[in-house]
Amino acid sequence: MLDQQETLPLWEEKAQLLALSQLLSLMKPSSLGQYLGSETLPPCQVPQPKASAELDHKVCYLCHSLLTLAGVVVSCQDITPDQWGELQLLCMQLNCHISSHILESPQAMHWTKLKDLAVQTYIRWQELLSHCQPQAQYFSPWEDI
Repeated sequence: MLDQQETLPLWEEKAQLLALSQLLSLMKPSSLGQYLGSETLPPCQVPQPKASAELDHKVCYLCHSLLTLAGVVVSCQDITPDQWGELQLLCMQLNCHISSHILESPQAMHWTKLKDLAVQTYIRWQELLSHCQPQAQYFSPWEDI
């Protein structure tokens, strides 16, 4: 993703959630904007308002597409109690890197729609967490007798 040199083992089911949590941090809108902005503008040129708005739309579209793909990857898996911690990490990453970095405004409804997708994805992942929560090990004084 974004010129990453190493190949991620996304075909290995157990590695998918862990690899996805590493990629969510790269999906932060500001990071995507810096990456795409550095590709399109020479270092000495000041961005024009029209170019800035176009970049804004590209960043939002890319983040929306990547978030949709992340949702598909997670929903296609049978989450086991062993993967509970990885899914919990994904939820934290989603909230930390994407949801909290999206500024909504009436002038930019595309960001509001992206925030809505991020919240829906977060809720869906939280529901998965509640269904696959590992059984707590309670202390029982009668087991060792």
